[in-house]
Amino acid sequence: MIGNAIRSDILPVLEIGGFAAHIPYHVTWTHEQQDHNLKHDNFIELKSIDEIIKFLTH
Repeated sequence: MIGNAIRSDILPVLEIGGFAAHIPYHVTWTHEQQDHNLKHDNFIELKSIDEIIKFLTH
């Protein structure tokens, strides 16, 4: 999963054992805002979608 919302995009995927990449966006709905310091083996945080290529080619 690649998403911009920790609460609805990232956490559900990690809970079922999937891999997730978070790309923060400067505008986030209030119900999606969440301070996070997420540490998980299946999680990465990216600055842009372009960065995903290096993770997919490993």
